[in-house]
Amino acid sequence: MKNKYATGTLLLVIAFFVLASCERTGGLVEDNIDVLGTFGQITLVGIPQEKIDELVGGIEQDLQALDDIGYTFEQQGELARLNDALANGRSMAVSDDMLELIKSAIELFGLSGGLFNPAAGELTAFWEFVCDRDTCSESSYPDAVQRLVDKQIAKIISRKPSIDDLIISGNKISSRNRQVRLEFGDMIRGLALDKSVEHLKRVGIDNAMINIGGSARTIGTRGDHDWWIGIPDASGEHNIGSIENIDDQAVVTVRAFDKSTGKQGVVYRHIIDPRTGQPVRDVVSVTVMHDSALIANASAVTLHIAGIDNWKKVADSMDAQKIMLITEDGTLYASPAMADVIHWKQGVEFQYLVP
Repeated sequence: MKNKYATGTLLLVIAFFVLASCERTGGLVEDNIDVLGTFGQITLVGIPQEKIDELVGGIEQDLQALDDIGYTFEQQGELARLNDALANGRSMAVSDDMLELIKSAIELFGLSGGLFNPAAGELTAFWEFVCDRDTCSESSYPDAVQRLVDKQIAKIISRKPSIDDLIISGNKISSRNRQVRLEFGDMIRGLALDKSVEHLKRVGIDNAMINIGGSARTIGTRGDHDWWIGIPDASGEHNIGSIENIDDQAVVTVRAFDKSTGKQGVVYRHIIDPRTGQPVRDVVSVTVMHDSALIANASAVTLHIAGIDNWKKVADSMDAQKIMLITEDGTLYASPAMADVIHWKQGVEFQYLVP
């Protein structure tokens, strides 16, 4: 079954509106968008009415390009075609945007010590199912099929698909390992935030916030006061605190979305440990603050996999010092640098992350 976060071609509907109380050239402009399989919002400050259409077109073009190259699994999409070529031992010429995405993934793979591995998409595919929590069993497969799945997962792991298996020659991509299947997942959303902010800066926008799926990046201020971003709990439905005084920073939250909960309490999640082929268990939500949303996203995914015991090595390697983790038992952990910038809601308790 297809991943519900990667189904269909992106329908990006930009419907800008100016709040009634805003001035023509100095007000607040907000936009609700449907982007990369999730919701989003863009907030701009001090934008002349005559510039809105130009901004809409530019941002729409940037985000549409990202969806086309790396998010959907439609057969006509560039990612699907590239994965087909790699699986069959062929090379393929890719777009400049796809090449940039792959090079970024290779760098992040190295920084993460191999835990952030977009080449292990075949492992993720085994867990992309949805069933009703009242009717599904603890496994999505009958026992006989589950044994076959476990065997196939072991086979994939033994072949060690890695982003380092890719061979880049100009714009042509090939692979030393036919088990490589690229899936960029949350990384795309981080890149989308960064590219959108870069676009706004190029056209002279100094004050803006872009939010995609609960992760945000800001520049400047929100009129006469600073931007603030809410910090969600593990469910994503309630805020447990907020971060203020943000300028040109990203605050990214990645949650291990439950795909199903079996009758025996077994939970399957969309973040897979490439070392085992199994969904992550201990950490259910990670928030990272960084000046790059791309690095924040990749760090958050990697911290899910590394877990509470190995967070420090990942944080140092990926230069992610402002982090918050929520474990499966509901415990909140924050690094000292993150705890200093979060305004916690009354009654919220947390523990400091320790090396």
